[in-house]
Amino acid sequence: MTALLLACVLTISLGAGVFAIFGGPGGETAAGVVLVIAPPWGLGAPALVIEAGGRQIGPASAPFGTFATFEGPAPVARLRALGAWATRDARALATICGVRP
Repeated sequence: MTALLLACVLTISLGAGVFAIFGGPGGETAAGVVLVIAPPWGLGAPALVIEAGGRQIGPASAPFGTFATFEGPAPVARLRALGAWATRDARALATICGVRP
């Protein structure tokens, strides 16, 4: 019974995380800080940001993502074509992490 409960909790937690990343609305994000999420086995999120015409901000990037800014709205379609998994508005998250554009 405990194993079943643990399996349910893990499934719901992982499912909610995947939905939060990939299930949200797509399209262009507002200008400002965005979070670019990309697979770590490719070029990496920082390289995709530079290739798309943006600049990485913050002291470091994580294996799956990085904070970035662009002139105007983030080019979501271009980032997806380059291999990014998702691009999300990250103004609130950047503030919590202490990142300033």
